[in-house]
Amino acid sequence: MARLDRNRGMFFGSWKPTGSATQVWEAIGKDNDDLSKELNPDTESSKNVLGESTFRHSGYEPEIDVDPYYMDPDRAMYAHMLEVALEEKYGEEDLLGEFAEAFFTTVNAETHTMSGYCYVRDAWFVPQSTGGDTSGYAIPYTITPVGPMVKKNISYNMETNAATITDITSG
Repeated sequence: MARLDRNRGMFFGSWKPTGSATQVWEAIGKDNDDLSKELNPDTESSKNVLGESTFRHSGYEPEIDVDPYYMDPDRAMYAHMLEVALEEKYGEEDLLGEFAEAFFTTVNAETHTMSGYCYVRDAWFVPQSTGGDTSGYAIPYTITPVGPMVKKNISYNMETNAATITDITSG
């Protein structure tokens, strides 16, 4: 069996729209050759005096470190990320956005599109620094997904980097 291409699993971010009819999603990872969601499981193993082992799993504390993230005015998250980082904002209204983890089940090479499903939930987008080396102006950030996930449909245009996320409807 052949391996799936890395782009079959992608991450997307968006600031919550205020007064906008449509939400714009940015594909995360343009500047990265390695990008993973670290699950950070909360586990504990112990042994009692009888020699019996126990294992407890209390959930996950996922996070994604996006480093580098080079500032590009054409990106959906550019203006807000720049404002938050330069003004050192830290409130919920500034840092809480939405995160989508997508898995694409179909690829259409003729139309340069992929479709599948994703899980959407709130996430904190927290800048870690500003500046960087001579490769470009960078604002690396950490994504910390929080709260319940909602499964949705996703389609992605590989030429325009545009994602459309819609509710799953029955019937």
